[in-house]
Amino acid sequence: MIKIKDMDSFKLSYMYFFPVVFFPFLNIYQYRNNPDIKTWLFSNLLISITVILVPLFLALNMLITKFLYQDQDKKSEYNSMGLGLLCLIFLMASNFYQFQKFSPGTDLTIDYYRMALMVSFLIGCFISSLWFTLKYKKYSKKYALDFNPRTQRFMLSALPPFLIAITVLFSV
Repeated sequence: MIKIKDMDSFKLSYMYFFPVVFFPFLNIYQYRNNPDIKTWLFSNLLISITVILVPLFLALNMLITKFLYQDQDKKSEYNSMGLGLLCLIFLMASNFYQFQKFSPGTDLTIDYYRMALMVSFLIGCFISSLWFTLKYKKYSKKYALDFNPRTQRFMLSALPPFLIAITVLFSV
C-alpha cells in the first residue's frame, strides 16, 4: 500500500492534471468522430474548464478563510492556487488553439467559445460555493466563535466567486 503524506495535495494534483492532460486529446478525437462541432465545442469547454475552476475557487475561498482565522498552515492553498492557475492557462490556451484550428470552414464563431467560458465560470462558481459551504462548516467547528463573527467570516470568504460570477456576466 502506498502511503501518501498529504492526501489532499495528491487529490488536488490529480484533479488539476486529469483535465489538462485528458481533455485536449479528447477534443481532437471527438472532432474527428463528431460531425456536430458546436455541440462538441460547447460540451468540452464546459466540462474541462469547470473541472479546473471548482478546486481553484475552493482554494481561493479557503485561503481567505485561513487568513481570517489567522491559521498558519496556508501552504496547500498557495500550491493549489499556483498549480490551478497554470493548469487553467494551459487548458484555455489549448482549447483556444484547437478552436482556431478546427473552426475554419464552419459557421462557428468566437461567440460560442465566449459563451462556453462564461457558463463554465458560472457553474464553477456555483459548485465551488456549495462545496465551500460544507467545508467551511467543518473548518469553523475547530474555533469557538459566536454565530455573528462566524457568519461574517463565511460571507467574506465566499465573496470572491460571487464577484467573479458578476464580473463574468457583465464582461464576457
